[in-house]
Amino acid sequence: MTANITNSKELQLGNISVTVRELSVLQVRGWLAELLAPQAQRDLVDEALFTECSIGDLLRMTSLTREQFDELRPSQIREVIELCKELNPDFFGFMGRLVKQAAPTA
Repeated sequence: MTANITNSKELQLGNISVTVRELSVLQVRGWLAELLAPQAQRDLVDEALFTECSIGDLLRMTSLTREQFDELRPSQIREVIELCKELNPDFFGFMGRLVKQAAPTA
C-alpha cells in the first residue's frame, strides 16, 4: 500500500501560514456532489466575490479556517488563488468546462 502523499505548498500571509493542497480525484467528486446538491440559500459573497472560484473552493484547497479567511484582504486571497491554480490546474480546467457547458449560447 502506498503512503498518502499530498502535493502541497506553504504560503505566508502576514502572521497566517497557509497550506495549499492539490485535490484528489475523490475530493473533486465530493466537490461536484456538493455543488449539485440543492441548497436553500447560497451566500453571494462566497459564490461570486472571485471569478476563478468560490470561497468554499478555496477553503477546500487550503488549511484556512473560515475565520482566518474572513480576516484576509482580497489582495491576499489573490495570492492564495494563484497558488491554488498552480497546484490544481485540472480542477480549474474542469470548472471552466462545466461553466462553459452550463452557459446559455447567444
